[in-house]
Amino acid sequence: MNDELTPSERAALRARIVGGAHDIKPVGAHRNAWIAGSVAAAMVVAIAGGVAVTSTLSAPEIATTPSPTVTTTTTPIPIPTPTSAPTPTMSPTTVLQALAFGGECSVVLDDETVSEFFGVPMKPGTNLLGGARVLGGVSCTWIPVSAGEGVPVTMTVVPWEAVPDSVRQEVGLVPPCVGGSVCSYSERHGDAWVNAESDDVEGAAAAVQNIGPRAAETPGIARALSSDAWSIPDCESEVLPAVREALGRDDIGPIQTDYFPHGQAWDVLTSNGAAGWCGFSGHSEDVSTLFTMDLTFWPGGTLDEDAAAGDDRRQSFPLAGGVSGWLYPENPPNVASELDAAARGGVLNVRGRGLDDAQMRAMVEAVLTELG
Repeated sequence: MNDELTPSERAALRARIVGGAHDIKPVGAHRNAWIAGSVAAAMVVAIAGGVAVTSTLSAPEIATTPSPTVTTTTTPIPIPTPTSAPTPTMSPTTVLQALAFGGECSVVLDDETVSEFFGVPMKPGTNLLGGARVLGGVSCTWIPVSAGEGVPVTMTVVPWEAVPDSVRQEVGLVPPCVGGSVCSYSERHGDAWVNAESDDVEGAAAAVQNIGPRAAETPGIARALSSDAWSIPDCESEVLPAVREALGRDDIGPIQTDYFPHGQAWDVLTSNGAAGWCGFSGHSEDVSTLFTMDLTFWPGGTLDEDAAAGDDRRQSFPLAGGVSGWLYPENPPNVASELDAAARGGVLNVRGRGLDDAQMRAMVEAVLTELG
C-alpha cells in the first residue's frame, strides 16, 4: 500500500495483476467505487508457486479455455517507436529458468528506464509473489515518485503456453480506454507473452518493446498450480454464505457496482485458476450499517515480506489456525481497511469499508475455513 496514489491510480493498480496482474499488492487511495484487483495488483503484492524456483520445472499442459469475461472491441492502433533506452544487464546468477526474468523485477526494467518511458520519476510498487509467478512468469508494478505526477504501470511476462486463446487474439491491439479503465497492451516474443497495463499507452508500448527481446531469452516455464493451492470458490454459493454467517447479517449481497478486476493479465490469471475476486455490500436501507468489501484470491501465492515491511501502517494480525495476517488500518476518507491473510493454499486480500477489526477478522477466518 502506498497513500501517495490518487484514487484513479489506486483503482488502476487494483485492476491489475495484474501479477498479478494484480501480481500486485494494492497501494494507495481509492476511487469512489473502490475495488480490488490488478490488477493488480492490484496487486499490490503480487501478485508468486510463490517462491523462487531454483530448478527447471516441467509442467502439464495448461488449459487455454478462458473463464467468461467481459469482451471489448479492439482496434489496431499505431504504436510510436520508443526511443532507445538503457537495457538492464541480466546476471546469470539472478536468472532462474523456471521463472521469466528469474522472477526479478529489477531485471525486467530498472527504475531509470521506466522513468524515461513514462516521462516522470518512477519507483517500484509493492508486488505480491503470486499471480503470474505461480504460472512461471513475473509481474512488476512501478508508480510515480510524486503523487499526482504520471500514472502507474504493471508489466507482466508469462510463458506463451499459459495464455488463453481469447488473450492471444488481443496481441498487438489496444482496447478502447473508457470510463477510467486501464489500457492493456501485449506482444508475443518467442515463447514469452509480454504485457503492460497503464493509462499511458505509448509508455506501455515502449516498455513492452524494450523488454520483449530479452523476455524471449528467459520466458519461464509454464506450470500448473501446486496441489495444495486453493481452488477459486464460487462467490454466491460458497463465499457469500460464509460472509453472512460471520457478520450475522442476511442483507449482504453482490456489490452494487459494474467495476471489477479486468484486463488481459487478469484474464490470463483467471483462466489458469491463479486469481479470483468477489465483491459484496450491505443492502440495508439503514445508512449507518452500510459497508462494502472485496476479496481477491491468489492461489499458491505468498507475501513479499521484505517489500511490505517498509509500510509503517502495517500491523500484525494473527488469525485462527496460525495463519499470518497483516492489517492496514482505514485511512479516511477514501481508503478502506485492508487485510492480507497468507495461508498454506495462497493469499487472501480483503478490503473493507464500514467494517471494524473484529468484523474483518471474523469474515476472513470464515472465508479461509471455506477455502480449506
